[in-house]
Amino acid sequence: MNFFQRLWTCSGIAWRLFKTYTQMLYGSWKVLKLEQPVVTIFGGSRFLQDDPYAVEANKLAQMFVEHNISVLTGGGAGIMEAASCGALKRGAGKGISMGINVSGLEDKNPCVNEYFSTNHFFSRKWLLVRFSTAFVVFPGGFGTLDELAEILTLMMTKKVPKLPIVFIGVEYWEPFMQWLKNEVLAHGAISQTELELFVVTDDLNRAFSLVCVTCKL
Repeated sequence: MNFFQRLWTCSGIAWRLFKTYTQMLYGSWKVLKLEQPVVTIFGGSRFLQDDPYAVEANKLAQMFVEHNISVLTGGGAGIMEAASCGALKRGAGKGISMGINVSGLEDKNPCVNEYFSTNHFFSRKWLLVRFSTAFVVFPGGFGTLDELAEILTLMMTKKVPKLPIVFIGVEYWEPFMQWLKNEVLAHGAISQTELELFVVTDDLNRAFSLVCVTCKL
């Protein structure tokens, strides 16, 4: 590779880095414009809107916005759409919920009124985590598990403060909990303290109360 080829390659990398940085900076500005505090709701994109978990996500998001807690989601379908639509029922329009998507991944859901798109998954996850005061994790697949694992890792390594993490769906998460206790904890890969970073419940009122402790409501 000659000098000009190396220069062209380096300039391309520099441009992509600059574009990513500006996206994150602009995304941060947009999230900070939301009414504070902010709670991020995670969940799978393949759930239909009449699925019981989607119905619960809709209800919980509505509870949050009724108490002036903004809702942040991935902006896609399934649980994310249910939460966005629940937030929209408040009737206050802009400034109370936002969807942050990845370009080319999927279309934004019809209930998103504040929206931001980034080119990279890591940018999206950073924006969904950095400005939130609590996290609610509904059932989902690999994407939801990826987001959950990153939040737990950041808390374990003290890169972000310990904030409430609430799993909704005892039946759905029970096998995962048993695996964590019987295998991961038993082999010393995590500690009991780290296992207590989150709460699993079916009670939306309990989930709301746990979030409100951090939001100081």
